[in-house]
Amino acid sequence: MEKIYFCRENGFETKKLYKFLKSIYKEIKIKRKDCLGKCKICKNCPFVLIDGEVVKGTTVDELYYEVNHRISEEWWKFRGNRCSRK
Repeated sequence: MEKIYFCRENGFETKKLYKFLKSIYKEIKIKRKDCLGKCKICKNCPFVLIDGEVVKGTTVDELYYEVNHRISEEWWKFRGNRCSRK
């Protein structure tokens, strides 16, 4: 996982989630952009782009869960690769 982008125009409390994730995951590049070009999604639900892929939730809490799930998956893939080298 390299980048997580938030849209500034998304009005579903994603600014709070952005600040929270940025404070916790300092090693991941987390940015807010003026517009991500996903206006149809942006009007309807909270979302982010993770490495160019749209990740959305019905609520900001669900979006938080989805983002954390992706981060956890990356960790376990990394751990699996590191453990298999020994």
